[in-house]
Amino acid sequence: MLKEFIKRFVFSFSFSIAITLLIYMIITLIGGFVPMLPEYMDRFPSESAALLIQLFLIGLMSAVLGGGTVIMEIERLSLLVQSIIYFIFSSIVWISVGCFCWGFHKYVQTMVSLSLSYTVSYAISWIVQYRVCKKNIEDINAKLEELKRVE
Repeated sequence: MLKEFIKRFVFSFSFSIAITLLIYMIITLIGGFVPMLPEYMDRFPSESAALLIQLFLIGLMSAVLGGGTVIMEIERLSLLVQSIIYFIFSSIVWISVGCFCWGFHKYVQTMVSLSLSYTVSYAISWIVQYRVCKKNIEDINAKLEELKRVE
């Protein structure tokens, strides 16, 4: 499981940085500005340092979220418990990076809105995934029952 965690962690980190850099380059070329909050950039001695730290934090956030999916493979935990643990884990990481990079914590409305949006999105995704898993299990059980009748 540790090997799988490391693999997902590294892949998610690399992929998110590459995608973020590509998006930043497009925004900078088309819009003519660096897509970072001025308040965030003021914390650092240069724009480059701010960009590198932000890229690292976005990569770290994605890596933790990607690596954390191994929680879903712990068979002794129910799907609901796995999902709750992953939700708490991902919320802590997501909110921490969001507060540092984008100042979510400074505006109550933004924090509430983003937290509700994340929670509702997660709940919808969970319900869809649960239904898919339940349907797959029903199909497998039906096939097993069919095979028993043939024997």
